[in-house]
Amino acid sequence: MKCILSAVLGRRVPRVCRQSCRYLAFLIERGNRRRFVAGRLCVSTARVTSSGSLRSGPMPNSLAYLMLTLWPAVTLAMYLWMPPRSAVIWSILAGYMLLPAATTLDLPGLPGLNKYSIPSLFGYVYASLILGRIIPLFPETRLGRIFCVMLLLAPFLTVATNRDLIFVTRDNVLPALRLYDAVSVLLGQLGTLCIWALARDILSDARALRQVVTAIVVAFLWYSVPMLYEVRMSPQLHIMIYGFFQHDFMQMMRQGGFRPIVFLEHGLLVAILTAMSAMLAVVLARSAPREDANRWYLAAAYLLVVLVLCKSMAALVYAIFLMPMLLILSPRRLMQIAMGMGVVILSYPILRTLDVIPTDWMAEMAGRMSADRAQSLQFRFDNEDALLAHAMQRPLFGWGGWARAVVHDPVTGQDISVADGLWVISMGYGGFFSFIAQFGLLLLPVFLLGRAHRAAGREVGILAAGVSLVLALNMVDLLPNASITPVTWLISGSLLGYLEALRRAAPDADQAQAGSVPVARKRAAFAGLVGVPSHGPRSLL
Repeated sequence: MKCILSAVLGRRVPRVCRQSCRYLAFLIERGNRRRFVAGRLCVSTARVTSSGSLRSGPMPNSLAYLMLTLWPAVTLAMYLWMPPRSAVIWSILAGYMLLPAATTLDLPGLPGLNKYSIPSLFGYVYASLILGRIIPLFPETRLGRIFCVMLLLAPFLTVATNRDLIFVTRDNVLPALRLYDAVSVLLGQLGTLCIWALARDILSDARALRQVVTAIVVAFLWYSVPMLYEVRMSPQLHIMIYGFFQHDFMQMMRQGGFRPIVFLEHGLLVAILTAMSAMLAVVLARSAPREDANRWYLAAAYLLVVLVLCKSMAALVYAIFLMPMLLILSPRRLMQIAMGMGVVILSYPILRTLDVIPTDWMAEMAGRMSADRAQSLQFRFDNEDALLAHAMQRPLFGWGGWARAVVHDPVTGQDISVADGLWVISMGYGGFFSFIAQFGLLLLPVFLLGRAHRAAGREVGILAAGVSLVLALNMVDLLPNASITPVTWLISGSLLGYLEALRRAAPDADQAQAGSVPVARKRAAFAGLVGVPSHGPRSLL
């Protein structure tokens, strides 16, 4: 098989290809034809890149498109047979965790519909019809409305400032942006914004927030079953069910084994969501009654073991550092740590521009654990430097799409950059305007947590503080990775809805207290001598 592949490629077989050949030979010797066919599909649809890795081309089968086509009906059934809160949570979680990745329904004249947009857009319509009112997209806070307006205006401002052609080489000319590009990006942003709006409006109290956290933990407890299967048998579920592999198969091979991916876009997403679920289980344990706490601690320990098997160092480091904090620190301290992380995230592009972030030291620390990890981290930093320098040529509204935001070779015209972090992708496409709008909107509940509780005259609870820290952790992971998921928008919207409900309840509580004690805000006669009791004035006797 090695000789055959060498003849096909016309050059020396890379090491990763030899590993694939040995793996396929092992499957043939075992006689398991189903697994062999799945492995053959993975390699037969692959092309060898310049780095020597195999990258599969998506070829969805009929079931993949059928699932996307039927999911609006499944979402409708959830909204008809479930309470609105449960329908919002499970339609989004189930759609993201079960529908095929890297598959889009292309409709004439409309942007593509995928596992991100179908549950959110149809869920928004169904919820508005069932509740008899339009779910507001804009929050109650003034800063939140500003961020929403910025997010919706960003594509049009990017198009307005990128009407020129870009001549990379004589044969490679990048097109100017059109109004259609702005509308397409806007409709894509509405898909994620609808998740945030549904969570903010319907999941808007402490009980709903606990329900969201519980659903995420339970969902990944069930999801660990196919994850463990892929750890043992290799990532083949997406191939078996939907007919193709959604990413680079070689990136799922780590430490002599396999990294699970199931139906998500990458194994790193599975790892970071598992880490978040383990931390949320600790939050549930601390906020639950004593008789229920042990179950959640056991779930957190189990998810931590699954996280180790995911073979993702970053997600494991996040969990190791933050889970002890969630166990021992007070809610106020957790809130302060989350706010500090939020400040670093929002200022990260400026800090990278000023070369304040010690990237060399971070790569050196990674090298003490593994030379491969140090090389990978340095590769990310080098590409970020090149992409950021290109983005700073149009820092306000960015370059837009059509490969205008990437770095091209001046001779060949080929793309020579790799964008991993969501922050540098957002900076390249929409500039500071788009970055502040998206990251500011997601981090808004983290910064409003303390103010909302002070306005209501309450102390910050462990549930809200713990959820805010987990949300801030997810945002930190958006710096090296593009790990934003519907779970991120669901948590952010639900936490903001809880804080808005808390602020709305504060004036009502003050009015009720003023009505029960008419003289509470007025200094009565002899008040300084005998005081004013809760049941009326007291005489001197």
